[in-house]
Amino acid sequence: MTPARALALTVHALVALGLAACASSAGSTAAPSPTTGASPVLPTMTPEATIAVPEPGWFTSDGTALWLLTATGKIGRLDPTTNSLGTLAVVDATHKDGGFAASPRGVWLADFDTDLLYRMDPASLKVVARIRVGTNPEGLAVDPRSGAVWVANHRGGSVDRVDPATDRVVASVKVGSTGPSGPHQVTVGLGSVWVGVPNASRYYRIDPRTNTVAAMIDVPLGGAPCGGFAFSKVAVWTPSCRETTNLVRIDPVANKAVAVVELGGYGSDPVLVQGFPWLVVESLSDGPGRLVRVSPTTNKVDRVFSFGDGFKGGGLTVLDGSVWLTDWANSTIMRLPLAAFAP
Repeated sequence: MTPARALALTVHALVALGLAACASSAGSTAAPSPTTGASPVLPTMTPEATIAVPEPGWFTSDGTALWLLTATGKIGRLDPTTNSLGTLAVVDATHKDGGFAASPRGVWLADFDTDLLYRMDPASLKVVARIRVGTNPEGLAVDPRSGAVWVANHRGGSVDRVDPATDRVVASVKVGSTGPSGPHQVTVGLGSVWVGVPNASRYYRIDPRTNTVAAMIDVPLGGAPCGGFAFSKVAVWTPSCRETTNLVRIDPVANKAVAVVELGGYGSDPVLVQGFPWLVVESLSDGPGRLVRVSPTTNKVDRVFSFGDGFKGGGLTVLDGSVWLTDWANSTIMRLPLAAFAP
């Protein structure tokens, strides 16, 4: 990603702006034509709770709470048992354009410009470790089983594994080439680490047992390897950020892209809810965003929710029996009832 950007407003906004400097996925392999099937917009979903957050930006989950990183560089913890946001603390670390992740053992920030990964104590939010990683770290993900932190080094052409027991890089996995348009978002799922690399026109699947590449998956025509991933036992879903308006489906058994789904707008990182991939889709005409579901049976959009004309958001996640969604245009985080996402 280009470093000449302000701190992201949402995960989706960060990825979208960063792709302005990235090459398109030229040389992608052929795939089925994008499927369509946009549904009429349904009535606005009523949130269970709406929490005011000044200039909300990223949020991430450690499995028990949401952690927020605001556009002004402050961090706070949102308790799902009370729907309340704790005191927003000023980040005691340099942070620009890098990733944000949390685990019970730490809150993690990557700085794109200085090649540092910061670890902060979840109780005090003070920096307890500064870890040198690869060139221009961007995406971050924590493996919930091992606690390992995976760092996508955007211009380093690698993904680093950081051991939280020693605060050291213990492995570096080569993916793509060094230079622009390298690794973007990194996500852990199905026992693997997944990352998209535009300059290689591939998705990489890393085996954390051996810290080696287990599979390289060619990007289909209409796709772009830049978004995060959502997982079921039979499918991996990944959007194309602002490069295209498509969602790519990967078969994790064959390690092959098998479908391209037309979303009708730019999709942010997906989340699996009740067996279906859901994601926020940004309007192509600067209109309001919407929440979209894709059918894994038809590979088409089959459900759409609206949140009104002023909604702009992203950062979708599931926690404590609810679905959480950022609305950065209205400085709120919405808690949505899981029942509304029933098949």
